[in-house]
Amino acid sequence: MAKIEDLIAQIPDERLRKGIAAEVKALKKSKKFGLVFEEHLPETVRLPRLPVKVGDLVALKRESGNQLWRVTSIKKAIATCDRAVEGYAEAKDANREFPVTDLVVVRNFGDPIYPALVPVDRVERGGPDKPWHVLINADNFHALQLLLYCYAGKVDVIYIDPPYNTGARDWRYNNDYVDDKDVFRHSKWLSMMKKRLLLAKRLLKPDGVLIVTIDEHEVSNLGVLLRQINSEARVQMVTIVTNTAGSMSPGLFSRADEYAYFSFFGTAAPVPLETDLLSESKPTAQYWFPLFRSRGLNDRPSKRPNLVYPIGIDPVTKRIVGYGRSLKERIEAGEVKGDYDHWRPNSKELVNGKPAVWPFLDTGELTTWQVSGEALLSLAKDGFVRVRKPRDGNKIRGWTISYVKKGNRRLITSGAVTIRGREPGGALILEDSDRTSVPKSTWKVASHDARLYGSTMLRNLLGTTTFTYPKSPYAVKDCIRAILGGRKDGIILDFFAGSGTTFQAVAMINASDQGTRRCILVTNNEVNEDKSSGLARAGYFQGDEEFEKHGIAESIAWPRCRNVITGKNNDGSNLSGAYLDGRALSEGFNENLEFFRLAFLDPTDVARGDAFQAILPILWMMAGCQGAREDSKGSQPWFIPKHAPFAVLIKEKEFRAFRERLSDRKNIGWVFLVTDSEENFALMRRTLGSKVECVQLYKSYLENFRLNTPEALGQVEVS
Repeated sequence: MAKIEDLIAQIPDERLRKGIAAEVKALKKSKKFGLVFEEHLPETVRLPRLPVKVGDLVALKRESGNQLWRVTSIKKAIATCDRAVEGYAEAKDANREFPVTDLVVVRNFGDPIYPALVPVDRVERGGPDKPWHVLINADNFHALQLLLYCYAGKVDVIYIDPPYNTGARDWRYNNDYVDDKDVFRHSKWLSMMKKRLLLAKRLLKPDGVLIVTIDEHEVSNLGVLLRQINSEARVQMVTIVTNTAGSMSPGLFSRADEYAYFSFFGTAAPVPLETDLLSESKPTAQYWFPLFRSRGLNDRPSKRPNLVYPIGIDPVTKRIVGYGRSLKERIEAGEVKGDYDHWRPNSKELVNGKPAVWPFLDTGELTTWQVSGEALLSLAKDGFVRVRKPRDGNKIRGWTISYVKKGNRRLITSGAVTIRGREPGGALILEDSDRTSVPKSTWKVASHDARLYGSTMLRNLLGTTTFTYPKSPYAVKDCIRAILGGRKDGIILDFFAGSGTTFQAVAMINASDQGTRRCILVTNNEVNEDKSSGLARAGYFQGDEEFEKHGIAESIAWPRCRNVITGKNNDGSNLSGAYLDGRALSEGFNENLEFFRLAFLDPTDVARGDAFQAILPILWMMAGCQGAREDSKGSQPWFIPKHAPFAVLIKEKEFRAFRERLSDRKNIGWVFLVTDSEENFALMRRTLGSKVECVQLYKSYLENFRLNTPEALGQVEVS
């Protein structure tokens, strides 16, 4: 019903609009419609840098919302427009004229787009061998389409912190702020998220992980959406305490936490860390465990009679001298009958002349041992069994027998755990060390507090900022570490990058182990509502330089990321303060980062080769963002950058000379071949061999984005 009501609102004829609305209202009373996946009109985006042309869908710069027009003619900078219902046939009876300067081009999501990356700024401190991080100023839907061309199936971790849909007018749908008075705000949010999550899923590796943070406003809806879209993944929610002071809402509990959904694909799984992210104390390693089983349904003597046997212990040397006949052997010999679980052995029985220990629990119940008698002797020989008098003077067993489990035995034999010697009884003496453990599903870590380490950190980096609710970089860091662990490489994508916290988290992780992980950040250049209104009154709108410099990407995300690397304030002075590990903020990080703005190309220019310089950054990204990016207009027969591991053949007839030049560059991993002939491309690819990845230009680029339709992009209904 949301889609129908959106359409009705755009009918120019008032009488017709009211009549249809009344009929729909009556229909709604007789039939209940679901909320969660109500479809809305196609999402749209304004593209202020595109020139207005005949046939374009446009909107008035000064108007919010999404009242659209179709340009039918342009004469002397005046556009004649027909009123349009977006994505549907134009209204016939609405026609107006507007100055072209008052209009902005609009695109429906699903319209073919041909993206380019325009360099804005860069900072280089990581040296030539470290890959570059990338920050893109763009609507994230179009950025995801671009990234699918570069990185389909190649991203290790996607971490996003989308709008929480609190009703506080903190996000837009079709250029309109969504607030708590919008009865369809939940379905609009789900519609927005579904489109992006379907694309994002295709970027992940087969064993990739998607992390989405959220609060209570959409946590339930998000969980359903993720499990439907990612039906083959294992989805788990983690609770993260982010505000110990609590956030009060009238009539509700004081909220102290947020949530992170982890979608694990393929063999992906959380990795052990030095802390479980819940316990306040740091656990130490435990190597020794009781040899007897804590009695469960499958550990009763009747279930495992072969593991019920006496163990002989020399009380002087504290060594195991052997083992006696098992309960199974006694049953087979006819010595034991009836209820095996309540059978009691002879307490005076000896094994090789020494007192025997049976697997009794402290309650007096008979249970089973963990291993067979034969395996026990083998483990004891290697020092993996320990015999001691019980600390509490337990008279039921007389002796406490412990052993080292299989996983710890592997750590010991591999040298990961130090052996300091042996006890008199032969048991190994092991070096105490900190224990690693898989994080719990509830995290309570002081550094995750968004107020203390999110807002305060951002102020330290930028001074006064209007950005609301930044995440603690330590919380983001732990989310990523819980997946990548000790892996020192990998691609992390954040397409709701906001203030750039994810980059800071990745830089912190890299600094801790000299890693080369790299992240791709995408954020729009949204200007907050108050500032946007003031700029509009002054005559500045989206696309104007004065307007754009106040947006999130240009005024917050880029300066923050730059300052994190350089260790400098915006004015060039040293940052004050330090990270929790003692590293001064002024030390910065040895990282490389380039800032781009997404632009759109005319496909005709691309086909002619006139857009080579505009798509060159995309080729550099495909080749792994290795080496400082270089520009070229594509006027030479080929382009082989000095530092990046890719090459482009521009003039097909120069292939032989091009191939000879490649022989001098052993690091080339990607080759882009400009040719219209499939046959010639196949021939050149065979000649170059399988060691390089070959891509046909401009065919692959144009076809990839020409197929940019909801169906091709997997935008199917999730029911």
